[in-house]
Amino acid sequence: MNGQRKNTFWLCCSSVNMRQAASTEFFQPNFNILRQLRLKRRQQRALAAHKVRCKDNAKDLEELDTFHRAIRPYLCLARIFGMMPLANVMSPHAKQVKFHLRSTGMCFSALFLLLGGIKTMRIAAKIYQGGINSRSLVNLVFYIMGMIICLNFISFARCWHRLIVPWNEIDIIMLFPPYAPTKISLRVKLFITALKLIILINEFHFFSIVEHGLYYASAYTNYHMHMLHCQPNVTEILFSGYMKREFADIFEMLPYNPIFIFYAFFLTGTFSFISNFLDTFIILISMALAQRFKQFSQRVLKLKNRQVPDALWHELRHHHILLCELMDLVDTNMSSIVLFSCLNNIYFICNRLLTIFTKLRYPVNYAFFWFSLLFLLGRTCAVFLYASRIHEFSVLPLEVLYMVPSDNWTEEVQRFTHQINNQFIALSGYRLYYLTRKSFFGMMSTLVYYEFMLLQLDAKDQKGDLPALCA
Repeated sequence: MNGQRKNTFWLCCSSVNMRQAASTEFFQPNFNILRQLRLKRRQQRALAAHKVRCKDNAKDLEELDTFHRAIRPYLCLARIFGMMPLANVMSPHAKQVKFHLRSTGMCFSALFLLLGGIKTMRIAAKIYQGGINSRSLVNLVFYIMGMIICLNFISFARCWHRLIVPWNEIDIIMLFPPYAPTKISLRVKLFITALKLIILINEFHFFSIVEHGLYYASAYTNYHMHMLHCQPNVTEILFSGYMKREFADIFEMLPYNPIFIFYAFFLTGTFSFISNFLDTFIILISMALAQRFKQFSQRVLKLKNRQVPDALWHELRHHHILLCELMDLVDTNMSSIVLFSCLNNIYFICNRLLTIFTKLRYPVNYAFFWFSLLFLLGRTCAVFLYASRIHEFSVLPLEVLYMVPSDNWTEEVQRFTHQINNQFIALSGYRLYYLTRKSFFGMMSTLVYYEFMLLQLDAKDQKGDLPALCA
């Protein structure tokens, strides 16, 4: 009995000691957790200080993957051709890039507008004298659209400072945690896009050079064969004769010499560059905006099926408001550029389709015709498809918000959902249409319908003969 009592006594004592030890351990601070919390707070303070320092420090700004840093080479290129007359383009500080009326860029723009205006008036005068038809109007529309596009870019340059400063501030927010870094930096993306002279976007400039070369090859072949068959008295066909015929509006006023030959080719090449740069610029802007909306969506998608505090929803909603305000600012200032891009592309596509059944005489004529048509269609597709990604990425957070259970559905979640649902985020042409996949397929269906109408007209009035060579 005594042994049993002793055992019971020792068991009670040990259980009491274990309870006391457990309670002591429970109330003792976990130094590992505290150390981790201190480290996290230290990292947050260092990150906040780095963000503030990046806004003013040129060296830190140069290391960041901001849109201002990525777009600078293209702005410099645009200045050479009389577009975007901005000063201090290569400055690391976005706030120093401003439009100046008295600048070298503005001198280039004024010179281009003067020379382009003279050529446009000369072409209009010749069309008025010779008669107006759909073919003679193509050159006039080409130069008028070039002038309008250039004026639109000059107007856009005046708003560039108001646009790039808030854009740079948003970039600084989204280039640091908790936003995930992009696999390929924005600068590299735009650089690859520029090097896609063989694949997709800025291949426009490469393809435009090819198109330009094919145009002159086709025109010179027509001239050479016309002179050979229709003027047998001519013993030698000179290149100068083709130049005087091709650029009659210039060489009727100016003497034929190498300086004015260069001027004729340069002016035509500049207008071609403007037409192609217009679409390229929209694509570059779209890529930059889509990347920021993609980063934002990726951060929200990581919260799927997780319990999220209201403070985080509030922060996300605030960042979404900043992105939407930037999008509104870009859309307001770029609406005219987007509108004239689509008008320009649709007019020249329809013009090419109008002559799709016309028989041509030489293989180089077919090469130029089909290359220019496919080039225009590809360029238009690229503009719509790249710009449509902005809207696609902007609605991705709804996947997470719709999965929030009713127990965790708070006022912040409701506001965030309402905010995304009630704001259509996409580039537009004065809100008449948006650059989305839906608009693109609507436009393509209209062009197909237009082509079917032309097929019916061609079936009624089908002539298998080639146009007269000596007409």
